[in-house]
Formats: sequence, C-alpha cells, structure tokens
Amino acid sequence: MTSYLGRVSQLQIYMLFTQYLFTTILGFLLGTLVEKAGFAAWLSLIAGAIAGIGFTYVSFRLGLKRPTQFFGQYGHTIIGRWIHYPLVALMIFSFLFSASFVMRELQDFVSDVYLPDTPEWAVATIFGLCVAYAVRSGVETIFRSAQGIFFLSVVGVLIVPLFVGNTMNPDMWIALTNHFRPKGIWSGMYIVMALYGQMNFILFLFPYFAEKHNTMKSIIWAVATSVFIILANLIPTLLIFGTKLSANMFFPELELISYVRIGTFLENLDPILISVWLSSLFIKISLFLFVSVIALTHTFALEDHKPFSFSMTAAMIALCLLMARSAPELTELLKHGEMTFLILTECIPIIYFLVDAVRFKRSISYDQK
Repeated sequence: MTSYLGRVSQLQIYMLFTQYLFTTILGFLLGTLVEKAGFAAWLSLIAGAIAGIGFTYVSFRLGLKRPTQFFGQYGHTIIGRWIHYPLVALMIFSFLFSASFVMRELQDFVSDVYLPDTPEWAVATIFGLCVAYAVRSGVETIFRSAQGIFFLSVVGVLIVPLFVGNTMNPDMWIALTNHFRPKGIWSGMYIVMALYGQMNFILFLFPYFAEKHNTMKSIIWAVATSVFIILANLIPTLLIFGTKLSANMFFPELELISYVRIGTFLENLDPILISVWLSSLFIKISLFLFVSVIALTHTFALEDHKPFSFSMTAAMIALCLLMARSAPELTELLKHGEMTFLILTECIPIIYFLVDAVRFKRSISYDQK
C-alpha cells in the first residue's frame, strides 16, 4: 500500500473527478433536477456545485495538516476513540451506500435497455466482480483508468449538443431567465450540493496524492469542467423536451442522443459513447468502494486493503439488490432521505476540523504560558 503514496498526479485527480461529477447527473438525475427546479435547473446546478465545494475544502484543509498520514489512522487523536469510531463507521456506510446506489442505477439502466430478460442478481454480480478487481488493483489503477478514457468520455458527451441545435425551440430561451421558483431552486441545489459534497472523501486518499497543496485547485477545475458539460446537455434537454416531459423521463440523456440526425455514422458511434459512459460509472463505483475499503482497513490498523475487497463488494451487491424493488422506488429513496443522509455525513469532517483547530489554539496558549 505504501508503494502508492504520492503516485496520483494532479492531472489524474482533475480527470477522474471531472468524470466522477458529470456521469451520474447526466445519466440518471437530469429528470429529477428538472422536476425540482424546472427551467432554473441550471441555477440549482451552479449554486449546488459551489456549495458542495465547501464540504470538500474543509476536508482538504484537514488533510493538509497531516499530509502523509491517513485519516483513519489519526482521526481518533483529534476527538477520541469512542467518538471517532462511530463517526468513521457512519462515513464508511455512506461510501458503501453511495457505491450501491450508483450500482443499482446502472443495473436498472442496463436491465431495462439491454438485458430485460436477465435476472437482476446476475447483472449485479457480474458488475460487482469487475468493481472488486478494480478495488483490489489499488488507487493508482482507478485513477489511471479514468485518465485513459477521459478524452473519449468528455468528447462523447459534448458531441451530442452540437448536433441537436436545430431541434431546440428558440422561443423557450427566455424561460431560462424568468422562470424562477425559490423552493424548487433550493430543492435542486440541495441534491447537487450533496452529490458534489461527496468529494470530501479526499480526506481518506490524501497521502496518495502528489503535490498535495494543489489538490483543491485541481478539484475546482474539475467542478468547473463538469458544470460546463452538464449545462451543455441540460439546456438542450430543456429546450427540446420542456420541463414536464424531461421531468418524467428516466434517461433524458439517452432520449437526447436519439434526437441526433446525422446518418449512420452516429448510429454506429452510439454504442461506443454508451460504453465509455458506462466505463466512467464503473470508475465512480470503484472509487466509492475503494474509499470505504481503505477507511475500514485503516480503522482496524491494517496495511493491506485486499482482504476486505471481496467482502465489501458482496455487501455492496446485497445492498444494491435490497435497497429498492423498482426504479420508481429508487427515485423515491433519492428524493426522500438519501440527500439529507449524505449531507449529514459530509458534515463529519467539519467536526474534526473545528475540534482540531480549537486544540491547536489551546496548545499554543499553553506553550506561551
């Protein structure tokens, strides 16, 4: 494990987090975001992304104080073991739950579109094996995989808006600037803030990063890039389908792709775009699961994370299959409770940061006396 310390470059951080941020929202949450905020979904996206950076920044500052140590190994020295272990257990479950949730979204998509007659447990098991081997391979493999498909992934999602311009309704542009519902904007912002705030798990990965002091800069660029990519697809979706139809679509981005009319070239290219997007989702799931595994490993004061890889993958698959009986039920879970749970767990590093700051000031005052 120590051989990977300082091996993840800032460029790899930028490339991975860019894909990490836009894949889920584009693939599964555009409809929910439009349902909440309507034509002001773009405003919810920008505001939520900025708010989410705040959670990540606190983790960055906390990790920067001990850049060569893993949080799972030193967290108990800040607030005590009896408080530290329950909080870390809650964070581990949060990462595992997030991996399971994205896995379930991916499973529902593949089952509905490509494998309608295949049992759900079979699809989840096959996907889980892929994720397990990625986690066992280590953090460097995950980041390098994201680097390898970065340009294909970004070009794949940006090429679609270029070919749907003639199908957009120009009379609807004005709605983007005057259809504001504060309650809806807040609801949409709340979802985006929770998703972007999940990047605070960099606290568990900090020793792996090279040039650690530049990590926040790389993440901010990743956030800006992801927001641009999402807006490039969100606005055409609104101007083509409107708010009501977009809000009732399970996969608006897939419907947007179907509106492209440039002949057989893109018809042949479409499976490639989908496969690259699926690869980005696998990377996101692998990252969530790796963070939960590495946090558990360090909590038990172990060096090798591999023994937990398959057992945590099995837990992820079980949770994936049991969390909801259908796609609509999964959407209800997203709307009622999941985002609040994520935000609560994202606030945990803030507790450590504040306690550490208070203890540091007290130690200085004692030294002066």
